[in-house]
Amino acid sequence: MPRRLLTLALAGLVVVLSVLVGGIPASDAGAPGTVPACPPLTVEDSTKNARAVFSGVVTAVDRQARTDGQPGAIYLQTVTVNLVYSGKVDTPTVQVQTERIPAECSLGGLAVGSEYMFFVTGAGTPWLASGVSGTRVSDATVAAQVEAVLGPGQPPVEPAPEEAVFTPVDGGDPQSLSRAAAPGAALVLIGLLGLLLVRGLTRRSR
Repeated sequence: MPRRLLTLALAGLVVVLSVLVGGIPASDAGAPGTVPACPPLTVEDSTKNARAVFSGVVTAVDRQARTDGQPGAIYLQTVTVNLVYSGKVDTPTVQVQTERIPAECSLGGLAVGSEYMFFVTGAGTPWLASGVSGTRVSDATVAAQVEAVLGPGQPPVEPAPEEAVFTPVDGGDPQSLSRAAAPGAALVLIGLLGLLLVRGLTRRSR
């Protein structure tokens, strides 16, 4: 009998632990890359309300408590931008804010080291990506779909132009006009002397 009671008690404990663990939101349970199920959006729909569209890799995530009295949390992602497809993004690194709202579609915290295609609103201080923004993990298929709508992306910062390289010339003193003209004058003088010699020989032969 005691053994049966012990078995029932252990089974009840397992059920309670399962409920408690299952009730913890994924993004708050140490899995910031888990994105709650949200209605799928096409790239065309995602670009309609976006003020900027760019791809980038998440390098850091800072979880912050909400200050508006609402449940959930706010996440501030540091993103290294790869390509900008639309909007004014002219720095190599930007901040993107997401949030987790219980029982609502939201992105939560994004996964560090993963590349995303961001469809964002706001003014860039930081950019805002809601659960219905269309922001998603980026791959070749997503990039091709975005390019089909917005064209090829560009780096956030134009590469610096190559500097002109000047090759130093011979550092010797330039020749003076008289030195430069001396060889030519000598040739003229030799020609005149030759002409006079030919005329003298011609007169003697007569």
